[in-house]
Amino acid sequence: MKLFSIKHTLIVLSFSLIGCSVTQAGGEAGPIRLRDQGHFYVGLREMEIPGNPAAGPFGAGGTGLYGQMYVGFQLPENKTQKYPVILVHGGGGQSTDYMSTPDGRDGWIDYFLAAGFDVYFVDRPAHGRSPNSTEYGELSGPTASSLISFLAEADQWPGDVVNLDDTFMQHLASSEPGPTVDMVMLKENFAEVLDRVGPAIVLTHSAGGPSGWISVDARPDLVKAVVAVEAAGGLEQLPLTWEPALRDGDSIALESIAPTEAGKTACNMQAEGSVRTLPNFKDIPIYGILAPQSTMFTPNYHCTLEFINQAGGDATLVKLEDHGIEGNGHFMQGARNNGEIAQLIIDWMETIK
Repeated sequence: MKLFSIKHTLIVLSFSLIGCSVTQAGGEAGPIRLRDQGHFYVGLREMEIPGNPAAGPFGAGGTGLYGQMYVGFQLPENKTQKYPVILVHGGGGQSTDYMSTPDGRDGWIDYFLAAGFDVYFVDRPAHGRSPNSTEYGELSGPTASSLISFLAEADQWPGDVVNLDDTFMQHLASSEPGPTVDMVMLKENFAEVLDRVGPAIVLTHSAGGPSGWISVDARPDLVKAVVAVEAAGGLEQLPLTWEPALRDGDSIALESIAPTEAGKTACNMQAEGSVRTLPNFKDIPIYGILAPQSTMFTPNYHCTLEFINQAGGDATLVKLEDHGIEGNGHFMQGARNNGEIAQLIIDWMETIK
């Protein structure tokens, strides 16, 4: 058994000496001791790589890999929670989104560890430690301007978006300029993660949302709950199990339902009289978190959760402002009050039986 400490002593440094204005992690989550940490990869698929004489000793060509997904883990010495939590990052990000905030404070991983959860965190294929590949398509991805559209809306963002300060650039630095694997392949990857980890709670954010939905469908016996932090929907387009089953050429029939509340958008729901269910979603609680200043999600996030419930799921919309948490936008895990939001999530995860 490996026992060691994560250093959580607040260190005051003269950043003028090291040329950095970003503060260092200060142990806001409390002291943490681990019994183990490490990583593994899932989804290893072989591909033939052509020779390239300009690449020197690595240019001979031969068998390589694609589709692989990095899975890191940290396991607290004092494990008090029944189920581990698997963290899935959003579009363009990576698992570092949860490790610390862009201005150097403790991330959600620290809070979950301090609360006694085993924590697993993935880099979806083509992000972070999961290598990119031309197999996935053309490069594209987050830019400064696209991130500004998310961050400028939030009072709780710790940096200066207008002037692109160090905090903003630290956030941008984690962004991967590329696509990811298709959903069928990703579903296989998450099934393999759950087979190795066992029963778990899956926490997703933004474009990582579909990873949660396909995980539920792939291993409904192993996903005990989903925390969906402004998670992308589009379930009608995912490789999910429907009842009655979809035959070749079939699609989910949708109709637009007018909003019942000012400031909300219309929802694309299954057409009345032709509603199919998602049998693997039955009895799996989904905690859908919405920030009050998330301009892209606030008007329509209820649609995703209502779509799941219409198909027989168990999704609850959780508005941060209803819990006295104000000023947040889409990237709430990096906000000034990220610990307050982490505690809200912890309180709910502790109720999962």
